[in-house]
Amino acid sequence: MIVPVETVADFLDRNHYLGAARRGIAWSDEFGVLVLAKPTSRRLPQDGSWLELSRWCLLGEKNGGSRQFASVVRVLRSDYRDVTTLVSYSDPSVGHTGALYKACNWLWAPTWHRLRPPPTGNGAWIEGKSQSVKDRWVYPMLPDERRTELLRVNDESIMRRDPTAGYREPVRFAVR
Repeated sequence: MIVPVETVADFLDRNHYLGAARRGIAWSDEFGVLVLAKPTSRRLPQDGSWLELSRWCLLGEKNGGSRQFASVVRVLRSDYRDVTTLVSYSDPSVGHTGALYKACNWLWAPTWHRLRPPPTGNGAWIEGKSQSVKDRWVYPMLPDERRTELLRVNDESIMRRDPTAGYREPVRFAVR
């Protein structure tokens, strides 16, 4: 069920490598906790139509993540009808392979950083500690004509080298 994010803060501090999230809404059930909020990227819509899954902390029950996510999608479709897109990031440097996203039918939507790491690294939130490249995942909820352009890999040399690189809108949502 959806709960205020503050109610899951202690759980996330104890069980998630990033600790508690301080914004958004949370889902808490027998499988664990997830947190949804407006995207942190300035390049993604901030109007409530896109939500970022910023924490997903499961208790380890077999198929718990996919069962939890199916419930979350049902509630979002019922109670948050303006949400067109969910976006999330996995961090391979801490062992996150994206397997759960794949199992839940999320789509890989690489950033250009994933396809060609910048020569200067990925910057640092903490001085002296550069960030690892993250994998971006997208779950289309409803058609959104902005999605393809927003998720486009804006690097012509990458696209010339590999025309299949980058995000592809699912056929069911493709603008005809």
